[in-house]
Amino acid sequence: MKIKTRFLVIAAGLGLAAGLVACSTVTVSTDYDPAANFNQYKTFTVMPLEQFKNNTITADRIKAAITQALQARGLQPGPDTADLQINVFAKLSKETQMTSTGTGGYGYGWRGGWGGGMSTTTIQDIAVGTLVVDLVDAKTNKPVWRGTASKTLEGETTGEQKQQTLNDAMTKMFAKFPPGGGK
Repeated sequence: MKIKTRFLVIAAGLGLAAGLVACSTVTVSTDYDPAANFNQYKTFTVMPLEQFKNNTITADRIKAAITQALQARGLQPGPDTADLQINVFAKLSKETQMTSTGTGGYGYGWRGGWGGGMSTTTIQDIAVGTLVVDLVDAKTNKPVWRGTASKTLEGETTGEQKQQTLNDAMTKMFAKFPPGGGK
């Protein structure tokens, strides 16, 4: 594996787990196969998180958060032959944020003339972590559900806070699982 790619994978894992704890809220979206019969799924297994093989602390936190969320929805962890296989992917990206401050703007002044004020605009790249969770039917090897959680990554936090934020993100992601009342 190239050194740059390896660094990005490790940085994404560390950044995602650390950053999901920041002040901003987690944005979650889900999608599913409307033809899937979600009532047939009783067990699941989280597949090895290859992306995190050099960061087992983050891998274990992610697995724990997913397990807790799915157990709350009535599914149970099972062996490799479980009904659903859970695949996880993390991505670290950057977004540009612009913040303007000051007394800027043009307008009609109190003394009867047009004028302008001073303002300052700060442009900054913000790291954004995204965690994608795919549920795959083990019999057909077909994806039946996908959840995505994204959050801006800021600051350092404790391990307990990182775990709690991952738990909250997964609870939010799986809040309406199974979709369509189970079908």
